[in-house]
Amino acid sequence: MKENIHTIKDAHIDWNCQGKFNFTTGHGATRAESILASYAAFLAPVILYFLSWQNLEWSLLQIAVASFLAIDMIGGVLTNSLGSMKRFLYSEQVLPQSMMAKLVKSKFVFPIIHFQIFLAPLCFDVTWGYALFWYGMMIASIVLIHVLPLYLHRPVALAIVMLAVMINQSAFMPLSGLEWLAPIYIIKLVLSHAVREEPYRPADNAANA
Repeated sequence: MKENIHTIKDAHIDWNCQGKFNFTTGHGATRAESILASYAAFLAPVILYFLSWQNLEWSLLQIAVASFLAIDMIGGVLTNSLGSMKRFLYSEQVLPQSMMAKLVKSKFVFPIIHFQIFLAPLCFDVTWGYALFWYGMMIASIVLIHVLPLYLHRPVALAIVMLAVMINQSAFMPLSGLEWLAPIYIIKLVLSHAVREEPYRPADNAANA
């Protein structure tokens, strides 16, 4: 068994990064991980359109922006939570990295450049205070996560997500069609990207690694 490959209670954990870095899957993605990262998020705007958007008096531009936000947020949650991406984000292995790879791996620069929340007041009927609040809460949460010891990262991140859901329901006017935006924004960057998880692999992949 190679270094950094462990089996604990039938869970195969592999920290070895092999092959070329992929922006959506990290290193060593399985076929299932690649499919999730590449295609699953594109179902979101289709589902949201038939459930909600078709009943709203939105322009084509608003539908396009909402679709981008849905794909970006939901796709980001899935991508950042993949074992293959966690392998890249939290491996201590020294790797040659492109500028894009360095950006994705950055604890602070990556979340800081996520200004997508500001598309909400730019294109929809919501105040700039909405975007400023959620952007500020996201940055503050990221800082908090990384000053805490590792064993507290996941429960604190989950507490922040629950707080975001409660605040979203009570502190702001409902953003019709995008009610999900702020909580998923927090999930993507605080829970999915900032929290270390072990990069599990299927048993057959681990055996062949």
